[in-house]
Amino acid sequence: MKQFFNVAVICAIALAACTTPFKKAKDGTQYKVISVTKGPLLVTGNFMEMNVVTKYKDSLLGSSIEDGMPQYGLYDTANFPPPYKEIFKNVHVGDSIFLKISTDSILSKAPAGQAPPFMKKGQFIYQSYTITNVYTTKDQVDSAQKTHFKVARQKSAEKAIVHIKKIIADNKDQLAKDDKQIADYLAKNNIKATKTEWGTYIATQNEGTGPQLTTGDIAVVNYTGKSFDSSKVFDSNTDTAFGHAQPYSVNLGMLEPGQGVIVGWNDALLHMKKGTKATVYIPSTLGYGNNGSGAKITPNEILVFDMEVVDVSNEEKMMAKQAEEQKKQQEAQQRTMDSLQKAAAQPKKK
Repeated sequence: MKQFFNVAVICAIALAACTTPFKKAKDGTQYKVISVTKGPLLVTGNFMEMNVVTKYKDSLLGSSIEDGMPQYGLYDTANFPPPYKEIFKNVHVGDSIFLKISTDSILSKAPAGQAPPFMKKGQFIYQSYTITNVYTTKDQVDSAQKTHFKVARQKSAEKAIVHIKKIIADNKDQLAKDDKQIADYLAKNNIKATKTEWGTYIATQNEGTGPQLTTGDIAVVNYTGKSFDSSKVFDSNTDTAFGHAQPYSVNLGMLEPGQGVIVGWNDALLHMKKGTKATVYIPSTLGYGNNGSGAKITPNEILVFDMEVVDVSNEEKMMAKQAEEQKKQQEAQQRTMDSLQKAAAQPKKK
């Protein structure tokens, strides 16, 4: 499909958005529709590709542009909630829809105790929807999404790294304390290890082969986690006693703390290759911090992991593998059903 946007068009939209007055929907929501480059009219059953931006006062609450991944949705105004049912009628590819939503309206409709804590009465939420493309089938949508995955992963990783560096700066005293303990231990036991920029120590036993892992990879890992002070094992995917003896897949594009594995794991794995075996020493700030994790990992505890990268994949390969496994399961279930139906259809012997 043809893309309708360039710098001149974006500037024209911005100018029109500033000068065009708002209208009012039936529920009181203010809106305006800006048409600069009018493309095809959307009809029920189409799939919209949109850039969506949401702001509150001076804060950016969300932006598909910054995320590098447009949003997609089925165009069916009959099933849209108000006021979108009214506002999105008769829109074209290239249109930009701007909404000015009263926080009073949002707060009045929010269930008790579930209103956004930052939101105050008498303010407005501003949303913009720019329809960048239209598709007629779900397969076309899936194909379009794939073209954005790489950029979206990169942008997500960049934002996460900024966040991680702030965490490191905010916890520099604890990091310094942990670093001294790890460095003293390594020196005392004559262990050679490389320290990363973030502060993880990697003692490599086998270098591995091929390129170094990146945020576009999925690392398939075997590991055993131990306490730094006592060397007591608290988790392992190679010891059946822990109940999950199978390789563990780590999406290295998920760097944001709390989304995937602990920061120290990502830090270490991004310095490894396929086949790398290493013992990794993770300062508490890059582990579970001052909260710890359950009864096994205390607050501000340094962690030690024996790790091996047994394979390297990516999201497309993993999705294909999952689809193949799902297909096999469905075929096995169908064979079982066919067998049961065949048995039920056979006349019973007297």
